[in-house]
Amino acid sequence: MDIRRKIPRYFLTKGNLVRLVVLTAVFSLVFINLFMPFNSRNWLPNLDDVRYFLFSSVLVILGMTVVAVSRVILYHSYTTKNRRPSWGTYLLWVAVEIAAMSLTFCLFEVFLGDERHFLVLWKVAMANTAFVILLPYSVLTLYFSWDDKNKRLNKITGGGGDEHYSEEESKSAAPQMTHFYDSKGDIKFSVKQSDLVYIKGADNYITIFYEDGEKLAKAMIRSTLKQLEPELKTRGIIRCHRSYMVNTNRIKLLEKKGDGFMVKLDSIVPVSVPITKSFVTDIYDLLG
Repeated sequence: MDIRRKIPRYFLTKGNLVRLVVLTAVFSLVFINLFMPFNSRNWLPNLDDVRYFLFSSVLVILGMTVVAVSRVILYHSYTTKNRRPSWGTYLLWVAVEIAAMSLTFCLFEVFLGDERHFLVLWKVAMANTAFVILLPYSVLTLYFSWDDKNKRLNKITGGGGDEHYSEEESKSAAPQMTHFYDSKGDIKFSVKQSDLVYIKGADNYITIFYEDGEKLAKAMIRSTLKQLEPELKTRGIIRCHRSYMVNTNRIKLLEKKGDGFMVKLDSIVPVSVPITKSFVTDIYDLLG
């Protein structure tokens, strides 16, 4: 791992930050009560099971309060100042979280009357906290990575799931892709939607024109505009002619030519596409 590399954006989405705090709290509470690590059941031997549960719950709440404040600061720094920490900074941040939680636990123990030296308490608390916290942190890190890759895959293959993206999560998602299917329904070509300029149909084939670096490239597949139109229309790619569909984000101006209209598209190579009368109203309605 290159510690100088920025952490993925999905670490800093609101949804994942909330999941980290909540799931770490649940894991810690269950783990402490089931396994009682480091002989924690003997720390206060006069407590019965119910009181021990309440005691551990208070500890978890104190610890998660520290984590919640820490993550709010991290989230605020990312959303307002666009500061995304490196892996080295993030790992240091986690270490500070553990130290702050341990200090909180020590103060709580002192309040309850623990007579051990404060530094001894803090050392024990650091070891216990690191053990209990780093396990869910590690598991959630793997889960967030898997979840992000799964969302990217769904987005690229058109498998859905986009509706579950929050505004922050969409920043880490793959670029909006437009997929083109052949007459059998198989994906034959995908292009970043912002690069797509227009589509031309002829017989049972379509030609897709898109920007590729400094040139206007094209790709041909066996399909028809009629077959693709329902899906493409939902993406802002609309029919303007019997043989043409255009990316509405590329429309630069509409111009009347004789009895018809032409639409000029914003592209590396100037492009004009005819609009038939039956589609003029649709174009104007869409563009306001």
